[in-house]
Amino acid sequence: MERRERERGAAGLPSRLKPQADREANAERKIRSLLWRHQPEFVLAGNLDIVFTRSSNTPVSLSQRQGSGTLRLHVLFSKAPDSVLEDVIRFCFTRGNQVEAKNLKARILDYVGENRHQTIATMSEPGPFSPKGKIYDLEKTLRRVIRKYVPERRLVSSRPAIGWSKRPTIKLMGKWIETSPGERNAIIINSLLDDERVPDYYLEYNVYHELLHDLFSIHRSRGRWIRHSAEFQAREKTYPLYTRAREWEINELQSLTMAENAIR
Repeated sequence: MERRERERGAAGLPSRLKPQADREANAERKIRSLLWRHQPEFVLAGNLDIVFTRSSNTPVSLSQRQGSGTLRLHVLFSKAPDSVLEDVIRFCFTRGNQVEAKNLKARILDYVGENRHQTIATMSEPGPFSPKGKIYDLEKTLRRVIRKYVPERRLVSSRPAIGWSKRPTIKLMGKWIETSPGERNAIIINSLLDDERVPDYYLEYNVYHELLHDLFSIHRSRGRWIRHSAEFQAREKTYPLYTRAREWEINELQSLTMAENAIR
């Protein structure tokens, strides 16, 4: 019944969304086939929901309860080759030794790293983002930051796109997104910061931080993700109001997030 409803829903999707729905359905069929091969007792014991998400924080996660479970995968796994999907199944559902588990996880993260341009910011759905807010214009802030602190991006063609998230979030204040080769990378700033209570130097610091990701790309080294390298951190601290911005974040940002929580 559930499968028929899902297929009926996919058939009714707008044409621009249907290819992705088809990819997810095809990947789900492969995953269920692999489960029969590697973990048939799990399939026989209960139900497994397979959910594709746009969360880039946790590309693969499994929750189990009383014989049933939910496998959540980032949408980039809908395009993954069979070998990667098999690694996912073995990592999540089979109990191997620690060395094997480490190797499987490394291969999965290597796939994520090689395809990270497909990941989408967790704070918003994909789509055009406007740099103009009610209080701040992010395009102006970006130009000012580049002019003062990041001359490497002085050419317009080398600059990432920038915009406000469609919805505020209480967690992530900014996100840098690497896109496909030949396309502009993107910076998304939490729309929670488009507020008159937020000082311009704190917003400027956030834009500067995300722009540094454009210079010092996230990469893997010795099996670990390096998001803020030593070079990144040293450059970040050259921002003249770094200490002041961090102090405001520690002492004042909570009031904004609490207000957002209250609205929810």
